[in-house]
Amino acid sequence: MKKYLKYLIGLIFFIIFIYYFAGFYVANQILKIDYSCGLHEGSLPNKWSTKVDAHQYSNLSQKILRENFPYQDYFLENWQDVYFTSRSENIKLSGWLFNYYPNRPIIIVTHGINPNGKCKSESNLVASLLVKKKFNVLTIDLRNHGQSDKITSFDDLGLKSYNDILGAFDFLKKIGFNGNQIGLHGISLGASTSIFAAHYEPEILAIWSDSALAEFNMILKDEIARYGLSIEFGPAVSLAGKLLTGIDPTSLSPALKLSSTQSYFFTHGDSDTRVLTRHFDYFYQYVKKNKINAEFWLVKNADHLDGMLMYTEEYSNKMSDFFNSKLDKAGSLN
Repeated sequence: MKKYLKYLIGLIFFIIFIYYFAGFYVANQILKIDYSCGLHEGSLPNKWSTKVDAHQYSNLSQKILRENFPYQDYFLENWQDVYFTSRSENIKLSGWLFNYYPNRPIIIVTHGINPNGKCKSESNLVASLLVKKKFNVLTIDLRNHGQSDKITSFDDLGLKSYNDILGAFDFLKKIGFNGNQIGLHGISLGASTSIFAAHYEPEILAIWSDSALAEFNMILKDEIARYGLSIEFGPAVSLAGKLLTGIDPTSLSPALKLSSTQSYFFTHGDSDTRVLTRHFDYFYQYVKKNKINAEFWLVKNADHLDGMLMYTEEYSNKMSDFFNSKLDKAGSLN
């Protein structure tokens, strides 16, 4: 009897070990930072391409879309390399400043999860579209990306790096912009990070969110499923994430940070396989229930971040209309 009990206890400890080992493995895979910009490393506002990583897309329509997109039409020739620090932390951050139009609004553009940065085609395209609509733009590298300081090996999922966006906001105020002239544009995880930043800065009036995650338990289930695991492994992944990053990942629910004093524009592809459309639906229901000022655009037949490539002119016009209606737009549009 004692022998069987010994085996049983050993089996229980083995199962517990496997459970938490699997959680640690998944958390490490999700959060481990690649400091580079991937195949876009070295790209500039006047030298970038959607073709560079087109072959990495398993979805044929996404691959063809990027191979055929006329990216050369959106090059920008004039920008400034700027550096500033994160709010409340002495972390040096890098940005490209497109300061073309006196007295016009400026939009801070924030990239998604690594490998990423202001060098990626999405950030460069958004910057170009905004500049062509007579907006000034600041594209940034969050901590651990691009030319910004490398301070940790694991991504904080925006729960600390929202201070980097606030550092960009403070920098823009120092060089002459008013708070009510500064809007935010976020791409994927950068959209969630932008929502967090706006939550802590009431002067920010307008936030454009492209393909953001909305709620922690949903994204946790989605990410775990990518590794063939069920949601029962969620506590193990969450604990491992907390140990690796020093933050509580369960607080990653941007929808809960929306404010009735700010305005939002949510766009998402209805065929998104990276951040599932139910996140868009969650935002919609939360906004409706809590009477928050927001607009929504669900892009037909679009996968993750495809909207800006498939319907570029419409995307551009919607951005322009949104930011012009929400920000102080003193100055000529001519």
